[in-house]
Amino acid sequence: MAKKDRGPLVPKFDPNTEAFQSRAQWKKVDICRKLWFERWSWLLDERKQALAEAQAVKAEVAAALPQMQAKAETTKTLKPVPVTTTGSIGWLASKPDCKLEIYTSWIAKIPVRLPDAWDNKEYVGKPEQQN
Repeated sequence: MAKKDRGPLVPKFDPNTEAFQSRAQWKKVDICRKLWFERWSWLLDERKQALAEAQAVKAEVAAALPQMQAKAETTKTLKPVPVTTTGSIGWLASKPDCKLEIYTSWIAKIPVRLPDAWDNKEYVGKPEQQN
């Protein structure tokens, strides 16, 4: 007698096995964390020492270079916002701090209007032949 086809096998979910595997994974992570600190904590000390040496070199170079006066940055403000019907569209360019003085108009030439096809009798087809 042949066995009945039961369809595809569905893996069985066991919550106890899942919990056991999760706990084992957490334990492995804790062990790896402790081992990393035991094996590689010297890198942290090396990094601190390298940063201290780099700061000392930076300070030495900064003392040797001539000092330059930096420009004091002025803070640009966008206030007051004018009360307009469109909200705040278009008012920004009127402020002198926000002008785009390096850009020109994106239209190089004013476009020429094309002739209307309805006014041109020769637009479609050939002109009539006269005998």
